[in-house]
Amino acid sequence: MINKYIKNIFNFINYFTLACIIPIGYFAPLGEWLLLSLFSITTLLNIFINHSKVNYNNLFIFSISILIIFISYFWSINSERTYEVIGPISGIIIAIFIALNITPNNKILNIENLIGIPLIITSICIFLDMILNTEIRSNLAMLAGDEPTSRSANFGRGIIILLMIMPFSVAMYLNKGKILLALGIFILVSTIVILGPNHSAKIALFITILSSIIIYFLGPRSFLYFGIISIIFILFLPIISSKILPPIGSIEKNNYYNVPWQKTAIGGSIIHRLLVWEYVANEIYKKPLLGYGTGTSRLIGQNIILNVPNTNQEIKGGIPLHPHNNFLEIWLELGLLGIIIINILWMKIIKYGIQMRKDSYIIGTGVCSSIVTIFIISNLSFGVFQAWWMSSIALIFLIILQFSKKEQKINL
Repeated sequence: MINKYIKNIFNFINYFTLACIIPIGYFAPLGEWLLLSLFSITTLLNIFINHSKVNYNNLFIFSISILIIFISYFWSINSERTYEVIGPISGIIIAIFIALNITPNNKILNIENLIGIPLIITSICIFLDMILNTEIRSNLAMLAGDEPTSRSANFGRGIIILLMIMPFSVAMYLNKGKILLALGIFILVSTIVILGPNHSAKIALFITILSSIIIYFLGPRSFLYFGIISIIFILFLPIISSKILPPIGSIEKNNYYNVPWQKTAIGGSIIHRLLVWEYVANEIYKKPLLGYGTGTSRLIGQNIILNVPNTNQEIKGGIPLHPHNNFLEIWLELGLLGIIIINILWMKIIKYGIQMRKDSYIIGTGVCSSIVTIFIISNLSFGVFQAWWMSSIALIFLIILQFSKKEQKINL
């Protein structure tokens, strides 16, 4: 009787955690790491109390990741900064390992509704905030003492999380034959992305739709090709950023108002990324093997001035907090050593996506499309070691694995 009561408590916490992923992603995105921590602690307690079987898959790769982050302290250009972030980053990695690898085999029923309904409700709130200026999130944020700094900051993270989970959420409903719900989620999220202020999300949406069509019709081999191209891209990213992309930023082209494209809203965002990536790539060449140390990106190039081509505008600081590219940041802070580790992990993810697509047209396409979306966003926004960002990606994979666990036995 007691064991049944305890099991019900654990199940409630699991349901609560998964249901909160998307709302928290919009209303309080920094709280995503709390959800991940809650789920991980619950998992450990469940294993301890019920003597559940422990799955140590991928323990080696996670352990090596933490080890590299720790030892980067010894070659860091700022050991105090690295020491400051080692603990939080390692804690998140441990929580990710626990949540994704040793979660007991508890079946979570109706997971499509557990994700889909909060997704719809959150999307409606974002739509109302965006179109009717209801300021639902802003008022809640101010109550918590967290007033948004900009329109993009107000909507950006929430929109990104919606977009990353959207393909898989649509796939879950299609798999259940609930076509109207699947179509409604797709239209609602796509509308928000198109009308929203986040340009990275717009690019990712286009690629997500295109990749979904390709993966559905061409099968697992198409995702294999994506995996090969993405791995090559990651390995040669410093060269791409310093040699191939810079000429794009120097193109002279005016719009209808005779203003250089670099001065427009979208153009300004693009040129900012290109200039920062070029600067980061040149810094990577100086310490390519080991990098500058974990957490040091924001300390590099603080006094550097980047000149915007075809304008008299300047960008102060070579790196604004982080490179706005996860893989460039790993190159910069952990060098080739870090890139090898992330590529090994990425190959496991690609292998998992290929297996899912082999087993199911619909679910496999949803899984692979969400992976593609995460990859695109990782190359355009956010710092790789931001706790909310690491946790958000982990929680999305948690949803995918929980659903897969219910359908079939597949290990990441």
